[in-house]
Amino acid sequence: MNILFVGSSGALSLVPFKSLLMSSHSISAVAVQNPIQFDNKIIALENESLALAAKHSSIPVIDMSQAVDEIVKRCSDYAIDVILVSCYGKRIPDRIINLATGGCFNMHPSLLPEFRGPEPIFWQMKKAVDIGVSWHKVDHHFDTGDIVAQQRIVLEDGASFAEISSQLAENGALLMHQLLAELDSGQLAMTPQDNENASYYPYPSAGDFEIDVNYSAQQLYNFMKGTQAFAQSYRYQSGNQLFSLDAALDFDTNLELDATELQGNRLYIPCNEGVLIVTYTDKIAI
Repeated sequence: MNILFVGSSGALSLVPFKSLLMSSHSISAVAVQNPIQFDNKIIALENESLALAAKHSSIPVIDMSQAVDEIVKRCSDYAIDVILVSCYGKRIPDRIINLATGGCFNMHPSLLPEFRGPEPIFWQMKKAVDIGVSWHKVDHHFDTGDIVAQQRIVLEDGASFAEISSQLAENGALLMHQLLAELDSGQLAMTPQDNENASYYPYPSAGDFEIDVNYSAQQLYNFMKGTQAFAQSYRYQSGNQLFSLDAALDFDTNLELDATELQGNRLYIPCNEGVLIVTYTDKIAI
């Protein structure tokens, strides 16, 4: 099966891509937005690039920032059976989607139809809900196509954004192989999304990093650990003081406090259940 793989750099693209490399399927080309021009150089990057990984495997790279006519012309050089998309933030034109005789499918890091949008990992951690990964058929709108496969995952307390992404990507890669096998056998089943239960969230803003003590200390600890990669300070208000929090250190489900306590640069925050222990960098009177 000849595949056009569309993605970006990061675990959610690289893990499925590398898994495909080890399969019997053929990756005809990789498509990314504004790829770095490597020419024939063999170089090392601090953060791995999907385009570089493709080049190292002698797979052609297509620049998705080109005009659609140019992309279609380039893709016409390959007999594309399936387009697989993962962690690609732009809408793919219908003319490109229609190049794949077997369909175009996207991996989305949430349990669709919930948490559609560009940063579903952040919002699933923010809302303290079950987290998971879905494959769905690509249609004209973002994250709305029929669902092919889904998997809920269980996270360890304190998982980082990178660890969450990797775990989702690894489960998503397994679902991808299942999708391809079912497609190859003509047994692929798809389920329409329930739009009544759908939710969409945009990119987070600074205000979305506010600590809400209506959640448990464990949930807030996991939210802070899982979203620290966004490099935003977390805000917490106690009485007439506003704290700028730096990092979550721990949580204690058995401890109860009547009020917030300060010990050096540590803050002990009473929550709906338990106490969250964090460090803070600043406090101001409001």
